[in-house]
Amino acid sequence: MKIANPFRNTHMRFFLILFLIVPALMIAREQQPKRVIYETNMCLAVDDVGGLAVIHALQNRGEAELLAVCLNEVHPDGVAAIDAINTWYGRGDIPVGVYRGPFPDPDTSAYLHDLTKFPHDLTDKSAPSALEVYRKVLAEQPNHSVTIISVGFMNNLGILIKEEPKLVAKKVKELVIMGAHNGDDHNLGFHNTVEAAQNVLEKWPSPIVFHHLGGDVMTGARLKETPADNPVRMAYYKYSGSKFPDQPSFDQITVLYGVRGACNYFKKISEGTGSIPSGFTWKMKTRGDAVLHYILPAKAYAEIIEDLMVEAPKK
Repeated sequence: MKIANPFRNTHMRFFLILFLIVPALMIAREQQPKRVIYETNMCLAVDDVGGLAVIHALQNRGEAELLAVCLNEVHPDGVAAIDAINTWYGRGDIPVGVYRGPFPDPDTSAYLHDLTKFPHDLTDKSAPSALEVYRKVLAEQPNHSVTIISVGFMNNLGILIKEEPKLVAKKVKELVIMGAHNGDDHNLGFHNTVEAAQNVLEKWPSPIVFHHLGGDVMTGARLKETPADNPVRMAYYKYSGSKFPDQPSFDQITVLYGVRGACNYFKKISEGTGSIPSGFTWKMKTRGDAVLHYILPAKAYAEIIEDLMVEAPKK
């Protein structure tokens, strides 16, 4: 029989508390929430929903300000589902933009339609295009103040950098991409978006941070304990079943860095060359691009993320 080591458990709890408290203290000292736009495909996997929940929890804590959400998938229920989540957190006025254009073989979803049954007032037909949202929202922000957190495809961003390169250069501080900096044929190319991805990687003016972390950071089981009127809970229930088995946290890791930065969580490496399957390559140091690496155990990230995912809306 394996005997638990109480010292080890106590040490881990102390370790986690330290890494939970320090970022909050840093934010309090800076007194400025991170301005973020969430660029999501929110369709096939459910970690996009988890990532949006994490942003709202961080906004509850004064660490983030969610300026907009832009959907880069094509699904009739996508906008309504996003708006339902924002509404549950008391932020139904957050703009939601949607990709307008060709999109071969769109993904199906196990949960989006069910989220449309929660209160919302935006739909795919009534929502503006992502480009319209970016133009309006970015124009209203201070210079070099916005972080774009991209956990989907590059189609919206490809249009944005093509149509509004000066606006991006003036307003965007950092682009954070859930995707590998070498050989990624999913986030940087699936659904015939490789041309858009190359356009972004060639022309984006601010530093880009890449990662492919989160596959071993398992979260979501504790959502079973949250209220039935929580659309985040519903998404995980429809995706994974009534036992709420934990799911990977690729997108939540992206949000964690996008809002809190490297902090005590990640190491950033800015060496070598990036590449995509189209054959396009670039030097990471030229723009100040970087790749994230873990510095904590996977369970530590899971604890931090799940605490945020289950946090109730701010009253």
